Amino acid sequence: MGTKKPEKLFYDNVNFSDPKILKQAPFRFRRCPIIVTLADSQITTVDVEKMLEAGMNIAKFKMSSSTMGDKIRLLGKIDKAARECCKKYNLTDWPIATCIELKTCIVKTGLLESESEFISLQKNSEIILTQNVSYFNKCNAERIFVDNPFLVVDVKAGTEISLAADEIVLKCTGVIDDKSIKCVVAKGGKLTSLCSVCTRNIKHSRPLITKKDIEIIKFALEYQIDTIIINYVRHPNTILRIKQFVKSMKIKRPFLLCGICTEEGLENIDDIIKETDGLILSREYLPFEIDVSKQYRMTQIQKSIVGKCLQAGKPLYISGGVFDNALKTGNFIDCEISDVTNAVLEGVSGFILKDCYDTDLIVEVLKGMNELCYTIEPLTLSKTNFSRIINEIKMPVNAAEAAAMSCVTIANHTNARVIIIPTVSGKTIRFLHWLRPSCLIITINTDVRVMRYLRIYRSIMPLMYNGEQHNNWDKNISARIFSGVEYAVKRRWLLYGDTYITLQRGSEFSSFCDSVRIWKVSITNKPTVECPDGDENPFHSELYLE
Repeated sequence: MGTKKPEKLFYDNVNFSDPKILKQAPFRFRRCPIIVTLADSQITTVDVEKMLEAGMNIAKFKMSSSTMGDKIRLLGKIDKAARECCKKYNLTDWPIATCIELKTCIVKTGLLESESEFISLQKNSEIILTQNVSYFNKCNAERIFVDNPFLVVDVKAGTEISLAADEIVLKCTGVIDDKSIKCVVAKGGKLTSLCSVCTRNIKHSRPLITKKDIEIIKFALEYQIDTIIINYVRHPNTILRIKQFVKSMKIKRPFLLCGICTEEGLENIDDIIKETDGLILSREYLPFEIDVSKQYRMTQIQKSIVGKCLQAGKPLYISGGVFDNALKTGNFIDCEISDVTNAVLEGVSGFILKDCYDTDLIVEVLKGMNELCYTIEPLTLSKTNFSRIINEIKMPVNAAEAAAMSCVTIANHTNARVIIIPTVSGKTIRFLHWLRPSCLIITINTDVRVMRYLRIYRSIMPLMYNGEQHNNWDKNISARIFSGVEYAVKRRWLLYGDTYITLQRGSEFSSFCDSVRIWKVSITNKPTVECPDGDENPFHSELYLE
């Protein structure tokens, strides 16, 4: 690490026709956060540690395949793995956030009756879908259980139903009774246990928030889960009800990520973006829920949603189809590499990896995504995009927004590699995320929950300040900023003489960050001199003031 040079940042538009574009120096810090789904509740601490080292930013719990006790034990393993990483790399904290997913309208099949891994459904064969719980563990080629209590209400004759994405496609031919419908197989395939079930172009009758969802939210609040994923958000009232419930509990609200999975969600997307903290384009559900005329326009839909999120300054994550083949076989294929590359170039904030029981494959995919992002993210820097963002901001702005705009403008024009912000609640970071500065943002705070919360945002490196607390306010702020500079120099993100920017409160009486300052790095990272045993080593630190 010590021989690597810091990133080179240039505030200009990227010319893709320039032959030198292929020789563009890569980044050394991945901007896009990655959420990894932990499917195996029996995963070891060592495996979690490997994923942390490979670049996992947020650990997602899969609700359907584990008990509450399993999740509590998994939280303990994540904490222990983070502590081990801290010891290994001589750090005070390793910021790893956690997230959990609500059930909402997600529908799954039951368990297979046979002990085989899958059953084959033949084209044109007839099959019954039932919501009768007695068939939960008796799924076969004649009858399949689906956990949708509104199955008969929602599905009409002629409705298309997809199992396991587009592995199997059924067409409803009629209703049998109040719990079952009859279907014909339009596309045959292999059915496994607990497959996803998507129904094309219907309005779901399920409540916006169910009792099961409330139980999951209570668990998230009790164990300080940082993010709640709400798939199948159809209306902004879903988000408002969750906010009201959390507010009634008088607990700090987790970050809310809303998944767009249905036609109704697409229709209400502007109102949903206003209420949510961030958005997920759920490509494992949306292509099989929207009208058939839009099925082959997913690229256009993705670009539209990316543009809306950039305009609103909200993070957008992509799930579904993110290196799925690599997670199954370990082989990276061209179409998946192109897909992620295009998403990064469009401005997507981060990615969600689907569940995988092989830790080694997850680690390999994380390493592959690291290399891809290192190479592609320098090409996302755009002078035009920043000018567009500034022009779209409604005037007049308040003082806090003006300070943040000044900070990013100065950082871009000075080619600063780092912006350092001492923060309490992280509110300033939300606006900086909107402005998309070219450089890395290092935040310093004393609240571990805020530190984990900030992992959701792109280009953020949150650090915990564990140094001495001074009676003098100015000394406290200076000490926190210096700790950020010290960390950046150790990681060689900054070198002696480099420019960095700070955004901070101008005085202890300021209620927001209103002071922007330009600094030069005055410390350097020198190799430690080892002395023979018994001799006093005069070099107590690797960092020296010049």
